[in-house]
Amino acid sequence: MTTEGVEREVPEAVRVLLGAATPATYVEHEELLAGGVELDWRRTPDGVVHAATLEGVAAGLAWSAGQWPRRFEVAALIEDPSRTEELARDRWFD
Repeated sequence: MTTEGVEREVPEAVRVLLGAATPATYVEHEELLAGGVELDWRRTPDGVVHAATLEGVAAGLAWSAGQWPRRFEVAALIEDPSRTEELARDRWFD
């Protein structure tokens, strides 16, 4: 069974990184199941990102924003928002 989720705001640093298509919120769950299979994340047909892990939040937001390659940066920013400038410098070479 999927736990009832809690709606969370996407951190500003993540919205800046991923751009205008980034969802404003996501729904955090302790457990997320679909068809009896445990998932880290999923995006519902209405565009809402549901996630049960840090990696799931990062992947779901990156996918929703069309920025899949940035999912690891998103995870780093969610875990430690003070890394914003460091990660921005690393993108200079992209």
